[in-house]
Amino acid sequence: MKTEHKEYTITAYTEDYFGLISRINAIFSRRRISIQTFHVGPSETETVKKFIIVIRETEESVQKITRQMEKQVDVLEVHYHKNPHFTAMEYAS
Repeated sequence: MKTEHKEYTITAYTEDYFGLISRINAIFSRRRISIQTFHVGPSETETVKKFIIVIRETEESVQKITRQMEKQVDVLEVHYHKNPHFTAMEYAS
């Protein structure tokens, strides 16, 4: 059975902690996963940072990554979803 790589967006909310970007990037590097986009900025809460990461992987791999990210001490919550715009383009072609 072939596992299909699709585009996923991972959103993580974290405490504002020095060095956390490197720790999160290391999770992807260890698994040899290429990050398509990586954005970090403020969230709705003043002391919380919001990470938005887009990758192209299998859902199983994305689930493992989100679980690994949640284990980081300074990560408050992590979500992922398949990009709907990309999916609509696949069906249109």
